[in-house]
Amino acid sequence: MIRPADRQSVPELKRLWKECFADEDAYIDAFYEAVYEDQDVLLEEEGGMLMGASFFLPGKILAEQKGGSWQRTDGRWKDIRYVYALAVFPQYRGHGIAARLLRSAYETYGAPLIAEPAEEGLVSGFYEPLGFAKSFYLEKNQIVLPAADKKPPYDLRAAQLQTELSVAGSSCTVVPAEAEDYCRIRDAAFLKRGYVRWPKRHIAFAIQEHRGSGGGAFVIKGNGREDILLYFIDGQTAVVTETTLSDQAAQAVLVQLAGQCEGAVMTRQVKARGMQKYPQSLFLVGMSYGLEPAEGYLNLTLD
Repeated sequence: MIRPADRQSVPELKRLWKECFADEDAYIDAFYEAVYEDQDVLLEEEGGMLMGASFFLPGKILAEQKGGSWQRTDGRWKDIRYVYALAVFPQYRGHGIAARLLRSAYETYGAPLIAEPAEEGLVSGFYEPLGFAKSFYLEKNQIVLPAADKKPPYDLRAAQLQTELSVAGSSCTVVPAEAEDYCRIRDAAFLKRGYVRWPKRHIAFAIQEHRGSGGGAFVIKGNGREDILLYFIDGQTAVVTETTLSDQAAQAVLVQLAGQCEGAVMTRQVKARGMQKYPQSLFLVGMSYGLEPAEGYLNLTLD
């Protein structure tokens, strides 16, 4: 039987997560504290025993459908559900539980589904046979970070402080970003057909996790504009999840914020022409079910 979760389900849901993904208890607990809502989880059980479950987190995509094709619009949002932590206990795998959860979610929420395959084999081996289509790509490029010779790395422990940095010869103010400002700037920068917007509480959790991973979320103010930069640290690399800065400006900021890093990975929305022009730097990040083809922007997901 498939049904929505309830608070009594949470201990078993956490055990399922722990067994299938091996995440630390602190992360699982933080996620449930920040994001969990009964109505966003479907589970399958038999005789009161949990077999599998998945989060179907709410979001919206900016889209307009007329005559079977997407048209640019200034204001029509379509609800979507983001498939997250889809898991089945090992002893119950191979019986179609994950597929049933996805089909039930589409019927229950009446909204298209968006999923990020955890590994390449799931694209053709699982999602495509269920009717999911490749929909969202990002471009990822590596850059070298020169050593910070004038300023030490920014102290993220002083998270409420602001600092002055030099970018392309101009002074700018860098302030740790809170979810409200981050969402406002993000919307203004990326708002166009195919843009996926997340609830503020999800953005807040993503920012918290980036800070916990040695990076952070920042608002950069200068030259009459506001930009955002969100990154985490992976070894000696600053991985930029999202930014509205140019590569040159982001590099200048990262040298001063993450001076201990030797390089950075820049993540960008791919343009249609980039699909053919830069095939080596493109990464499939999202598949969809129930969406017409769109040049979408899927980023800042809980992965």
